Amino acid sequence: MSQHSRKKFTSGKKVTLGVSALAASGLAVGLLVTPSATASGTGAAEALKQSKAAFADASAARADAPKARAANAAAATVVSNVTVNGGNSAAVGTTNTQTITVKWKVSGGPTLYGSEASLWRGTTIEDGPEQFITSEQFNANIDPCVQSGDSTFDCKATYKIDPGYQLTNADAGAWKLQVWAVTDSASEDTENAKTWYLKRWSRMSNNASPEPVAKGKTITITGKLERANWDTHKYAGYTQQTVRLQERSLTGSYATTSSHSTGTGSLAGVEKQTRTATADRCYRYKFEGTTTTPPVTAAGDCVDVR
Repeated sequence: MSQHSRKKFTSGKKVTLGVSALAASGLAVGLLVTPSATASGTGAAEALKQSKAAFADASAARADAPKARAANAAAATVVSNVTVNGGNSAAVGTTNTQTITVKWKVSGGPTLYGSEASLWRGTTIEDGPEQFITSEQFNANIDPCVQSGDSTFDCKATYKIDPGYQLTNADAGAWKLQVWAVTDSASEDTENAKTWYLKRWSRMSNNASPEPVAKGKTITITGKLERANWDTHKYAGYTQQTVRLQERSLTGSYATTSSHSTGTGSLAGVEKQTRTATADRCYRYKFEGTTTTPPVTAAGDCVDVR
């Protein structure tokens, strides 16, 4: 008969902290650290320590069952079907908390002694990650895995990301997913089971004027590309980024007619182009995105030419 064993953590004390207590303590068990803690690495180190302690406990539980381990010595523990946020990058603004869901499958022996996935950013875990997030389930000592076959388990965990006090601009870009699992067969610890991207939310304004306009006169199309600033918790113009001016007739489809670079300084993120009014037409700007900022397309603005 298959079993799913959850050993109580003993190697390190698990702590669940509310937001206010978290801010007061400077720790981040199961959550992103505050900007001040990120600089010293204290919160990330504590979260990593808790994850390592849980892995040690699960491995110890397996060692206490030598007969079961020996029976599955020829097998291996395999982590597969790993997805982060449904296979998509995550875009976070300046105020709203974002929930990230991670799913994975564990196969191996009929007993699962424990499994956990953690989001982290840095060069290597052993060098000390800049950020290290254990799941809400781990933080509450709730098992994230359910048995789906004789020797397979489906796992699901969630993570809360609050940009109001947990992120700095340095956190935008590539993150990694660590997954460990312990079954009768073996202990498996994968430092980078998946790479995913945490991005600063983007938005773009767009206005074509004047409206209406006399035929032959000049139409000015002005747009502004902005993205979330996690240091100031405000939106700011995204400078020197390629945006595409797209046009269409009232009944046609948008097509790119020219590409331009957004402004700097007092015109940070701003783009302005002109067209001669010949017929009713719609205009919009489009940004393709970067590794730190998601793509965005402005709402079209149609001009009545008379």
